[in-house]
Amino acid sequence: MRVKDSIILYFSGWALISALFAPSVDLFFTLLLIGFLIFIEIGDFFIDNKSKEVLKSFKYVLIAIFVFIVVDKIKTILVK
Repeated sequence: MRVKDSIILYFSGWALISALFAPSVDLFFTLLLIGFLIFIEIGDFFIDNKSKEVLKSFKYVLIAIFVFIVVDKIKTILVK
């Protein structure tokens, strides 16, 4: 098995475990972002440039969702 395939397999496992044990969608997306950033950083050397561009766009989508979650939590705190 190639290292690239192992990274995808481990990240899929991380996403599945996060989905099963996260009590809220906010926590799921936060755990997904953290796991994604860790796996991309570890496997950066083994991923080709074309795949890096696709993963970079996925990273930006996850970061945008995370920013939305943080802004929502700040708004909730300020309203109380």
